[in-house]
Amino acid sequence: MAIGLFLCLEGLDGCGKSTHAKLLAAWLRSRGRKVIITDEPTNGAIGKIIKRMLRGELKLPIAAEALLFAADRVQHIADVIGPALKAGKVVLNERYVYSSLAYQSARGLQVNWISSINKYAIRPDLGILIDVPAKIAFARIEPSRRLDEFERNLRLQQRVRRNYLRIARREGLKIIDGTRSRDEVQAEMRGLVSAVL
Repeated sequence: MAIGLFLCLEGLDGCGKSTHAKLLAAWLRSRGRKVIITDEPTNGAIGKIIKRMLRGELKLPIAAEALLFAADRVQHIADVIGPALKAGKVVLNERYVYSSLAYQSARGLQVNWISSINKYAIRPDLGILIDVPAKIAFARIEPSRRLDEFERNLRLQQRVRRNYLRIARREGLKIIDGTRSRDEVQAEMRGLVSAVL
């Protein structure tokens, strides 16, 4: 049986995570791998509370928000990621612990505290940051899409990008220039994934 592989894609909203997850999944399947695409926040009970908060329907202190993201992640690992890896599948996760570190520290929480509440998050085999300047990412988001609390705030997104780059270097995430063509970004991504297959 093939050994499971845990990949996570990170970056600002509009950087191309969903597009590249689908392309990467199709490529991996063409090579005979079983793949699941998943994301955070999840559609589980805790993830639904987070989504209400992101839509502005629920106001919570930032620390409570961070704890909810960490709890949703533990549930996600138990229900989806862990079982898929045990079954030998490739798990392609859009957003993971690095999102919490980048976004919640940009909103004033201490990185060490965010790390401590995420200590049960298993380490991915490969983390990729699709790096795009905030203004470009902002312009790429569907005009028809209703933006959440984080997405509407350009200055926050600029801080998040700076944090992402710092975290990526510290945590060993691979940084890909997401301003290039879709084919160029995907080719580089496939090269990185091939190295850990």
